[in-house]
Amino acid sequence: MRRKLYLVNESGSTFFFDYHHNCLIETIEGLGFEFDVEYEDIDSFYVETNRKIPQQQISLSIIFIDKYAGFVRWREFVTRSKELRLFYETDVGKKYCYVNVESSSKTQLEANILRSKIKIATLSLWLVNKSYALDVINTGGGKIYPYSYTYTYAVSYNGKITVRNDSARPAPLLIRMIGNLFYPRVIVRKNGEDIQTLRMLIDERDHPTIEVNADPSNQYIKRIIGVDSADLYNAQDFSKENFLFLPPGECEIFFDPGVREAARCEIEFKEQYIAH
Repeated sequence: MRRKLYLVNESGSTFFFDYHHNCLIETIEGLGFEFDVEYEDIDSFYVETNRKIPQQQISLSIIFIDKYAGFVRWREFVTRSKELRLFYETDVGKKYCYVNVESSSKTQLEANILRSKIKIATLSLWLVNKSYALDVINTGGGKIYPYSYTYTYAVSYNGKITVRNDSARPAPLLIRMIGNLFYPRVIVRKNGEDIQTLRMLIDERDHPTIEVNADPSNQYIKRIIGVDSADLYNAQDFSKENFLFLPPGECEIFFDPGVREAARCEIEFKEQYIAH
C-alpha cells in the first residue's frame, strides 16, 4: 500500500495529506528516532549511564493544489483543533502520535501552486491501541446473604484472559470493572507469577463502572453511574500497586469481582514505539 499521513482532531475531523484532497507531501523529515545517551569514561572505556528519548520534530513541505483555498482550509483545521493525532499508515501497519503544529509558512504562487513548510512537535511516542474484554459468568457456589444484600458473595469467582504487549515498553492500563462488585481485584501474572495487583475496597450494588487509569499524565480512579462520576482514589487498597502496567510480551490478566454474578472487565492500553 502507499503510505498515508493524516491528522485527526478531538472531534474526529480529518485532514489528509494526499492527492485526492489537493494536498501533496513534497518532503518529510523526522520519522526516524534518536537517543540522548550519556557515557562515563572509565580509563578510555565508555559505559552508558543514561539514555533518554528526546522530543521529536517532524518537518513537512506540502503543496496545496487548490492554492490559497487549500491553505485556508488547512489554517482553519489547525486553529479550530484542540488536540491532534498524526496517523501514519504503511505496509507494516498503522500507528499514531499526539502532536502540536508549531508553524506553517505560506509562499507566493509558483507554477500555479502554493507551498507550505510545516513544523510539527510530537507529544508522545508512536502508539497502537489494543483492547480486551473479560466476562465472568455465574459459576455457582458462594455464600448467600438473603436479607438486605442484593447479591451473593463468591469464594472463587474469577476469570482470566491472555494479553500481549508487542512493544518494548511497559504499557499503562485503563481498566473498567462493570457490574456489582465486592472488594474486586485485577491481577497481572507473567510466567506463572503475580507481578501487579489492583484491589478496590468497595461494596457496590448499583451496577457502576469503576474506571482505573494508570496513565502517568492522567492517573485517576472513579465510579461512573450514568452521567454521574465520583472520585474513588481513597478507596483503593494502598498495599497493592493498583495503577497497573503491562510489561512487554505475553501476560495473563485475572479478574475477580468478588460476587457471584455476571460482571465484566474491559482493558485498554497503548503500545509505545520509538518509530513507525
